Amino acid sequence: MEWEAISIKKMIRIVKDEGKKVILDTSGEYLEKGIESMPTMVKPNQDEIELLFHIKVRSREDVIEYAKKIYEKGIPYVVISLGGDGALLVCEKGIYQGKPPKIEVVNTVGCGDSMVGAFAVGLERHMEPEEALKFAVAVASANALSPLTGTFDTAKRDEIIKNVEIIKL
Repeated sequence: MEWEAISIKKMIRIVKDEGKKVILDTSGEYLEKGIESMPTMVKPNQDEIELLFHIKVRSREDVIEYAKKIYEKGIPYVVISLGGDGALLVCEKGIYQGKPPKIEVVNTVGCGDSMVGAFAVGLERHMEPEEALKFAVAVASANALSPLTGTFDTAKRDEIIKNVEIIKL
């Protein structure tokens, strides 16, 4: 495990040295070592934050505090998934929460991966951070409406995005 964690640092550096953006979505030692190489974005959830900092998260304020600690390590975008409550984003422009509309969840498998993929699309399209967050929350929510893993209806995404609330904290 130790060798693999060091290897993740090396992989991130190689990709960054090629001028590419790197998104890290992992946990445990991989997350800890990967952060040291300052990827473009990390997307831990509450459990992963607890493991990373050896703490117990008790509130949204705790999540924000530890997301800011990750950001201060040189990570430009820190996105914390909050399940049905959407996601938090800490970036140079500030701290935002993207809140999805209430939906009838069918399947949560792949929602986090959908969020990461959508945020990657947002970065590639040079969206403002809060717009990338809105897009990512809409895609993850649309994924939750699909009985199939890793698929979503773009029409549902387009309807949901109209109702995703972005709050600057």
